[in-house]
Amino acid sequence: MNAALIAEVQTWIADDPDPITASHLQRLLDARDEAALAPLFNGFLQFGTAGLRGPIGAGPSCMNRAVVGRTASGLANYMKKRGMTKVVIGRDARYGSEDYTFESAEILSGAGMDVFILPRPLPTPVLAFATSALGADIGIMVTASHNPPQDNGYKVYIGPDADGIAYASSQIVNPTDQFI
Repeated sequence: MNAALIAEVQTWIADDPDPITASHLQRLLDARDEAALAPLFNGFLQFGTAGLRGPIGAGPSCMNRAVVGRTASGLANYMKKRGMTKVVIGRDARYGSEDYTFESAEILSGAGMDVFILPRPLPTPVLAFATSALGADIGIMVTASHNPPQDNGYKVYIGPDADGIAYASSQIVNPTDQFI
């Protein structure tokens, strides 16, 4: 089995906040199942035109608590650099959406952001409205939209009142931004 892959998997397991995905990876590692591990470690999910989207699973190539946590941490840094402080988070009813919502809220709140969480699964346009109505700098919607049920996703909206942001009211944080 590839030594670099083994090291990457071991590092991921050590930092994974979710015991379920960590134990899944450990079982694959113990079985030396490179064919199953390689696609899970095929690079990080990347922001596209509609945010992060991918299959729910373990490793950096899937949607999971570790990927969401790293994304929320990067978003907190992005917000701090721009003097942003308010964020609203919504979710759909997909598997994992509630966990990803609260994972994000905990990290953003811990970074000093004022976090508002919508009370239940709601459609994406409600999040866009809430971002504006609450005067939030950022809106996060945990959803994979039309993607298959085994996927989840993470959309980031810039609030309409974000001062000095050329793409205010845009759906996604500029993916070339080094802080995300």
